Amino acid sequence: MKTIIIVDDESLVRVGLQSIIPWEDYGYSVSGVYHNGREALDACMRAMPDAILTDIRMPVMDGLEFIKNVRQISPRVPIVILSSYDDFEYTRTAIKLGVQDYIQKHRLEPEELIRMLDGLKIEENGRGGEEERAISQQLKKEKEELIVAATRTAGPEGPVSPGAFRELEKQVAELGPYACWMTIRPIGPAWRDESLPPSYSFLVQEELERYRYTEYLGARGSVVHALFYAGEFPKGQMTLREHVLPFCENLLDTLRQKCNADFAIGIGRPGPLEEYEATYRGAGDALASLFYGDGDIALDAGAFVWTEYTEEQWLDLYKTLKKYVQQEKFAELLAWLDDLPSSGSGLLRPRDWLRIGGMLATQTTDFLIEHYALDVDKIKQHFGDLWPLERHIGWPQRKNGWIAAIRLVFERTNALIASVRTNKAWLVKIKAYVNERYAEPIRLEAAAAHVYWSENYFSQRFSQETGMTFLEYVAGVRIAAAKELLKSGDRSTEDIAATVGYVNANYFVKVFKKTTGLTVSEFKAQHKS
Repeated sequence: MKTIIIVDDESLVRVGLQSIIPWEDYGYSVSGVYHNGREALDACMRAMPDAILTDIRMPVMDGLEFIKNVRQISPRVPIVILSSYDDFEYTRTAIKLGVQDYIQKHRLEPEELIRMLDGLKIEENGRGGEEERAISQQLKKEKEELIVAATRTAGPEGPVSPGAFRELEKQVAELGPYACWMTIRPIGPAWRDESLPPSYSFLVQEELERYRYTEYLGARGSVVHALFYAGEFPKGQMTLREHVLPFCENLLDTLRQKCNADFAIGIGRPGPLEEYEATYRGAGDALASLFYGDGDIALDAGAFVWTEYTEEQWLDLYKTLKKYVQQEKFAELLAWLDDLPSSGSGLLRPRDWLRIGGMLATQTTDFLIEHYALDVDKIKQHFGDLWPLERHIGWPQRKNGWIAAIRLVFERTNALIASVRTNKAWLVKIKAYVNERYAEPIRLEAAAAHVYWSENYFSQRFSQETGMTFLEYVAGVRIAAAKELLKSGDRSTEDIAATVGYVNANYFVKVFKKTTGLTVSEFKAQHKS
């Protein structure tokens, strides 16, 4: 693997070159990125890379001065200039200093840059630095293995063998012996399920590597993992808060400026490297605790108590949510949810709130489909930017934001229900029409015309909304009226049949039996006082 370094004072260039090119796929490894020639020269004096990509105009030490110094150390290492629009004179000077090629930033294409590097016939593992490169590769491997070991659940793998992290242990011995695990996560909707965007990950890594007492480990999902070396950390002298908070605050300020996003940091309690599992869990608990507040830095003080629901409790919670939704008691449900964490012995983890949000999203959608006969497309169109509901509810990184997201879903749910009910005014009108005219002949065509619909459309909509045909509904109204008449006096069957709209008494008797399950005589006998 051929190593290269990138030297440029523009963070967009540094991050862009790292993120848009899959370097290892082409046989290259970015061994370092630097803000100016001074930083890059110090790195080259420790271990010369196999190739260098450098800007020209930079603060502290510009590209030309950097190239002159590199050539005194290594006359043969290939150097490629990252040129801007108006750097031509500088580029020409750089070529005289032994630069192999240049490429314009605004026209840079990954394939073109790779072709250029391949054409330089770079000699891998050039002058000096073989041992440093080997150590660097070993350290990178150990960092990856440390994250895997810390984040895995208990399984057949067993504990990590002693000495598995020898290079990390050397650094801890030098800067420790205590280290805290740090978890750094962006606060925002874009990274709940997806991995941290590579550009942000590189910027976080770059900032961590600028500080002597932090060790970038890697990114998993939306979280960057790192170690903070806490030195001797003698108890009773300096608290962890006083030791680490200033660094975290400065880091957050820098990340906000460079990434245009907010970040949160969770920090575990100091411990020797072999206790990485405990400090990792502490950092995770600290980060999770920020869900309940408005801060952006949390330290593990060993005081976090979490509620773990059993499957039976989850089932009871599901039933409670469903009852509130089915009864359309959305305001009461919000109040119940807001009070939920205090109902047990500890707090719910953020992942459990996401699970509850998923339940609510599903139940709300199913309720609208089943109770109001709405199709998914209409529901999706109504909720608009909130759709899919589960994702919208899952976005917030704070509990108050989560509650606000649920509230917005319920507000739009209420609006949709109100709209559906308003749109059913035609049904109210038809029912009133039938109640006024059931003693007369009622034709489907006349009822459809009463609401200005075609017969077919009216028949279809009526069946969808009521679960019965229009004629079945008319028969039900007539028989209900007949039952009241039968209970109130000794009128004849023929008279009652005519009163409720049946000219043929025999037909009325058949409809009555089919509707009530009783003959007219049996009904009279049951209700005879």
